[in-house]
Amino acid sequence: MIQIIPTDTCYWLAGDVYSPEDYHEIYRLKGREFDKRLALLVSDWDMLCKYSEITDVQIDFLRNYPHPWSIILKRRDTFILPDFLDRTKYSNISFRVASVCLPPTLLEILPHFPLFLTSANLSGHSESTTFAGAISCFPWVEWYDGWVCDQPPSDIFSIGADGELQYVRRNYS
Repeated sequence: MIQIIPTDTCYWLAGDVYSPEDYHEIYRLKGREFDKRLALLVSDWDMLCKYSEITDVQIDFLRNYPHPWSIILKRRDTFILPDFLDRTKYSNISFRVASVCLPPTLLEILPHFPLFLTSANLSGHSESTTFAGAISCFPWVEWYDGWVCDQPPSDIFSIGADGELQYVRRNYS
């Protein structure tokens, strides 16, 4: 089931990673091109470690990163993706950590993780930073509210072998 959820930066469409219906419905609702991968929302640091190849040093860095972030990491071979996903396409995945970017009350009521995640707007349009904006795009989608999305969009980056950040999107200086 697709849901609209608030994060620290904007409202997002979220769906079950193991549901081909959710996966395809997100693309259909947004009018999104299938060559653009969806991010994954994991519940916490332990789940991030379970699904990605990340070091303790990188986790410490992320814990102290001063702005909202999404990190692109290599998927662990032990994280078996469902058959409907292209394993090659999803060898690297953009992750967000729910315990960092979601309100605590929402963490308590979301059914399970990981979730597919993408901003709750039509492709090519601005991200929905208000509940009204998200609902106006997708009025029939189940939703959660009760959070202020008051940060600019997250920085999106990977960390190179040399430890340098490689930004895909940088919103903070």
